[in-house]
Order: sequence, then structure tokens, then C-alpha cells
Amino acid sequence: MLAVHTDVSKAGDVDALAQATLDTYGAVHLLCNNAGVGAGSQRLGEHPQRWKWVMGVNLWGVIHGVRAFVPAMLARARGTHRQHGLLAGLISYHGSAAYHVTKHAIVALSEKMYYDLAMRGSKIKVSVLCPGWVRTRVMDSERNRPPELMNDPASVVMSPEMEAVVAEYRQACEAGMAPEVVANCVFDAIRDERLYVLTHPT
Repeated sequence: MLAVHTDVSKAGDVDALAQATLDTYGAVHLLCNNAGVGAGSQRLGEHPQRWKWVMGVNLWGVIHGVRAFVPAMLARARGTHRQHGLLAGLISYHGSAAYHVTKHAIVALSEKMYYDLAMRGSKIKVSVLCPGWVRTRVMDSERNRPPELMNDPASVVMSPEMEAVVAEYRQACEAGMAPEVVANCVFDAIRDERLYVLTHPT
């Protein structure tokens, strides 16, 4: 097993990860672009630094992963590229505006890649995972915020209404689908070469 400490929001880190992977294993058969953070209830125009953090991890992390890994996969002409969009990329509901924007963008990017590669006759396939609530630690992603946001009042001060929403979301995560069940759905979709991986009723 190879473990490489990587900040996916930084192109150089992802490039180093790709190179270490190729140096160690010689090829990439499956790429999972699934790093993600959530960050409170940012409205449009508010807290630009927090928008930058969420966009950097959730969206630019995917873009960097595509740029760093997919050319080698195309050269080998085999493999699957799976990206993590969430149902937040198909529908919008109360919560982080920045988070929803990134997830919608990932779905659009995945659709674009899927059809572009199909038109080229490539053997590389693309899937986008759009699950509902899953038992992950996404509600604790504030612990990973960058140093410049550590003392951000928006990270520690919430309105009573937002506190209630966060508590509801945390409860939904804790009662959500087991990660291993989602993983099985992903592998089934890969075998079937499906673009959309929908694990929950919509």
C-alpha cells in the first residue's frame, strides 16, 4: 500500500501523488476523485475565504485529479474514472451554497468527460457517484480547514436556526447508508459502465 499526504486543492501535490502512483505501480486502473469538505451555510457573496477553501478541495481537487491522472490512463487505454458528486449535485436544499455549487459542477464535468471520451472511442469510462446520506465524517470537515480560517468567526458562531440545521444533518449522516454498501454500488456501476451511480431513492 502506498500512502501520500496530499492537499488536493494544490496542483503540485496531486502531480506528486500521480507520479508516486505511477512510479510504484506502473499504471492507474481506477481513479476515485472523492475528497470533499462542507463548510457551514455560506450565502452567495459571504465569506469568500471559505468559498475558496470549499471550491479548492471539492472542485479544483477533481480538476487536478483529472489533469494529473487521466492522460496516463488514456495512454494505457484502460481504466475507470469515478468522481463524487452527491445528490447535492442534482438537487439543491438548505445548507452550504459553496458545497452545492461544487457538487453541481462535478456532475457537469463528469457528464462532459463521459460523452467526450465516448466520442473519441476511448476505453476509459466515467462514473459520477451521487449518494444521499452516508455514514462519513463530512460533518466534521471543519477540523481540516486551513490555518487562515482557524479563527474565522463563521466557523464557531452560528445562528440558532443554522445550529438546528447542522444538528439535523449530523443525525442524518449518523443514520445514513454504510460506506461499504455505497462502495458495492460503485463497483456494480463500474462493471456496468454506468455514468450515474445513484444509491438512494431520489
